[in-house]
Amino acid sequence: MSRLAMVTYSVALMIMVGWLLIVGQSIMLPVLVGIIAVYILTTAADAMVSIPVIGRLPRIWRRLLVLLAITAAFLLLASFITTNAASISAALPQYTENFDALQLRFLDFLGVKETPQWANFGERILDLLDATTLMPAAVATISNGGSVIVAAALYAVFILAELDSLPNKTQRAMGNPEQATHTLEIARQINEKIGSYLAAKTLVNIILAFVSYAILIMLGISHPAFWAIIIGLLNYIPYIGSVIAVVFPVTVSLIQFASFGHAAVALVTLMIPQIVVGYYIEPKFLGRSVNLSPFTVLLSLAIWTALWGMMGAILAVPLTAMVMIILAEIPNTRFIAVMMSERGDL
Repeated sequence: MSRLAMVTYSVALMIMVGWLLIVGQSIMLPVLVGIIAVYILTTAADAMVSIPVIGRLPRIWRRLLVLLAITAAFLLLASFITTNAASISAALPQYTENFDALQLRFLDFLGVKETPQWANFGERILDLLDATTLMPAAVATISNGGSVIVAAALYAVFILAELDSLPNKTQRAMGNPEQATHTLEIARQINEKIGSYLAAKTLVNIILAFVSYAILIMLGISHPAFWAIIIGLLNYIPYIGSVIAVVFPVTVSLIQFASFGHAAVALVTLMIPQIVVGYYIEPKFLGRSVNLSPFTVLLSLAIWTALWGMMGAILAVPLTAMVMIILAEIPNTRFIAVMMSERGDL
């Protein structure tokens, strides 16, 4: 088969898979989240061996323990975010006078004597910061996140129950020991890369959230825990997530204190940890974990966001890394994986 024909078939296959992912989103999303959760669980369970008492538990029980902890944490987090979003929405109208005063000072600085037609700009900003309109994709994701998490946890339990028997079943299914070994090696590579990436990324995001929380507390910005968690969560989205997350507390600072100076300080102090994390900490922690080129990351971010919204944006890197590993192990599609990689070495 020629290279052109292979590319054509690959593109057609990707279009069909994309259509399936859109149509079957309610089914495919929890399944894929469950599979990714298994990668996290196996990595975390293996790391718990050195912990007293817990380390002596059977591996399956350690995995289930991690699964219960992660599920409970996500459900509590979703409840905390939705509750605080409603609280912020209810508190915003009290800052209307602050924003009006800020707007008048800005007009006076520009030398504008007559009130322009955009004098209701403050109301528009407050409407944008309303929890029901601020981040519709985020709020929808959080609102539906509980059912996705529960379904994903259920899938993960059944996958874990069959995980230890998977090597034997793979050998029986394929019949050829070499092919079975090769397939299991692909699964091992995916487990290693995705597990290490998500573990390192989660650790970095937790550090970023705590640093941001301390800064928000010092600046006196309302609901610091809420904004710190949002910053940590959105940092899962490559390149743009953390920047978008900083905009929200900076805007709240602007209308809360009616001061451009305070907002500027908030912007600078919150961006410094983002820069340190993005350029120094993440490269050190993540290293060569996924080996995706920046263009591939941006393209995958656009594709998965279009398919599954914010949840797709968060899962874009691990899902694309899985696809690249599989493509790299198929001779006819290896060149695609090479083009997707950062350095071309697979």
